[in-house]
Amino acid sequence: MNEKQYTAFNVLMNSAGVLTVSLDVTQRPMNVFTTEVIDELDHIITDIESRRDVKLVVFRSDKESGFLAGADVRAIANITGPSQAGRLIDAGQQLFHRIDHISVPTLAVIHGPCLGGGLEWALACDYRIARDNSSTKIGLPEIKLGLIPGWGGTQRLPRQIGLTQSLKMILQGKPVSAHAAAKIGLIDRAISPDDWEEGVRHFISEVLHARYRREVSMRQRMMHRLETSWLGSSMILHTTKKKIRHQEHQYPALGAAVRAIESGLQKQGAGYVTERSEFVKLLATPTCRNLLNLFFARESARNIKTWSTRDRADVHFHEIRRVGVIGAGAMGAGIGQFAATQGYEVAMREVDDQAAQEGRQRVEKLMKSYADRYRLPPSTRSELNQRIAVATDDDAIVLSDLVIEAAVERLDVKQEIFKHLGDLVAADCILATNTSSLSVDKIAGQTNRPERVAGLHFFNPVHRMELVEVVRGTRTDDDTVTRLVAFVRSLGKTPIVTKDAPGFLVNRVLFPYLGEAVLMFGEGYAPADIDRELRHFGMPMGPLELIDRVGVDIAMHVAGSLGDVLVGLDPVVDLLSLMVENGELGKKAGCGFYRYRDGKAVPRSEQTTVPMTVVDVNNRFALDGLNMVQRRLVYPMLAESVRCKEQQIVREDWMIDLGMVLATGFAPYRGGPLRVIDSIGAGVVNENMKQLEMIHGVRMRSPETLEAMAEAGTRFFVREGSIDSKDSETPRN
Repeated sequence: MNEKQYTAFNVLMNSAGVLTVSLDVTQRPMNVFTTEVIDELDHIITDIESRRDVKLVVFRSDKESGFLAGADVRAIANITGPSQAGRLIDAGQQLFHRIDHISVPTLAVIHGPCLGGGLEWALACDYRIARDNSSTKIGLPEIKLGLIPGWGGTQRLPRQIGLTQSLKMILQGKPVSAHAAAKIGLIDRAISPDDWEEGVRHFISEVLHARYRREVSMRQRMMHRLETSWLGSSMILHTTKKKIRHQEHQYPALGAAVRAIESGLQKQGAGYVTERSEFVKLLATPTCRNLLNLFFARESARNIKTWSTRDRADVHFHEIRRVGVIGAGAMGAGIGQFAATQGYEVAMREVDDQAAQEGRQRVEKLMKSYADRYRLPPSTRSELNQRIAVATDDDAIVLSDLVIEAAVERLDVKQEIFKHLGDLVAADCILATNTSSLSVDKIAGQTNRPERVAGLHFFNPVHRMELVEVVRGTRTDDDTVTRLVAFVRSLGKTPIVTKDAPGFLVNRVLFPYLGEAVLMFGEGYAPADIDRELRHFGMPMGPLELIDRVGVDIAMHVAGSLGDVLVGLDPVVDLLSLMVENGELGKKAGCGFYRYRDGKAVPRSEQTTVPMTVVDVNNRFALDGLNMVQRRLVYPMLAESVRCKEQQIVREDWMIDLGMVLATGFAPYRGGPLRVIDSIGAGVVNENMKQLEMIHGVRMRSPETLEAMAEAGTRFFVREGSIDSKDSETPRN
């Protein structure tokens, strides 16, 4: 029967005494905890506490999109001070404490995302079951926002799954599947989608009639005893602290999480106090504000409005269903395989039978890895493989709604392909090039439909890299851009619309940094020394290691294409060309800036190096928190980001920061190149660039915008911790 009416909850009681509390937050695609949701749940728990007719409480979601994505991140970002943050934490901790201590059994029924506060809610329940499919993701991702779980997650998770597993989940912030959650004891049962509703009913019946017994293996019991002992927990925590020590100054949430967990192990109840205190302190850190900004930037990018006539109800866009891919090399195979896993029919074309066979093998290897990762049954594996056809003719390509060219990075080759495609496919088929730096306009000029041609720049490896640059040529129409942005979103990736300019956004900003590292290598600096300093800055890998990963030959081609917009690249191209001539192509060839043994980089013994200078011995530079090596390499990237803003390569400042973080791993805790300038101060950066120009020449010249900002004392972003620019309806690029 129906209970009291709520805005976000539907509460129903059946004749067996099972009270089902279903969450459906209105006007939200995914359930989140808001102040209103917490207040209503508080009222529901108060009602349950006073009743005697309830035998079991079941918490679940009425949204097919998932259980609960956590707290409302924007509300967290809008917290104005420690007292407000403390009240938020108190509300959640006290509510979940009451759920934890309800006198009747409680069950969380999970499907789709169960993240952050959603998992903390579920952990407060006695039982948890989940639907075992790829959309179910269970975890505590707060660390990715520079925070820690604040509603008991650091306390209940170690008690549920042990110290080692909980540290891994909290410090990495990665969700686990239902199958993995059941394996580590996080949930009681992972139920097949085909048996979902019946499986839920059966589990409820087991709990209701006291027939369910949680199975714990002997190994799990022994591990639990070891990890809860003073000696065991001390050793695990000591090892963990040692591992995170070098990252803690960049990501203070790592240490905060360990302290909250350790406090809870030392004294029952004390951990919740530490958890609250650490959360409140973290919320005010620059790292947290920068990571929150990146979160909102990602949201904004996925909601880009590209079409100026959105109010015209009579216009309907042609949906992309079939995707053609020209070229089944590393990039083409990655694009085709990934599109197939997202439900698209894919036709791939290669130049001859041998290339086609090699392409099929690449696709099959990628698909097997995907299927193994998600434990797909044979029928699903077969279905996925059948979505991709690799051939040497155009028969399947003709039917495509979108054709993505991923051939060799040569303008003449791409122009010939597009000239052929223009006469082959239907009039409304989009033609996209995956070029990383060549002119979309020059490629489109070979077709009779330049308005249907754009760039669609994926990054390698396709299945891991989140960013896709949608490159708008001067004649690309709104319909084409809109459909491509929608396509990128449908892949679960983040699109950024860029102007057709050499290098677009990412390579344009990245190559002054990579080029300077190559010049330093030519001057005799050791690659390991260069790369180490940039890892200390916060990069996931150094610039020379990155070139080796990408390929020295590819770096050479990109550098050559940027000669018209970047100063001082000729010696970089010359050095890279010499390496290519010598077969030193990077990791794929076993030798580049490093030699590779069993996939691991080792120094090249024949290299002679000069001492690395990492201090400002003459004090000629203003303090910016960087050493000489970092400054020489990072400042060119900062300057080129400003020039991209000047030339409107993208339409919003935050797009520059987001693009560089997602595509290159630019130190996320710093927020991106423009936020680095804001944090250091435009005046300091401008003055230091003048000093760098005196030492290294015109390639270090400060952009006009930066000089003007230095003089006016202005910033790119109005206030720290906010995105101050809004999406407009039509791109200005």
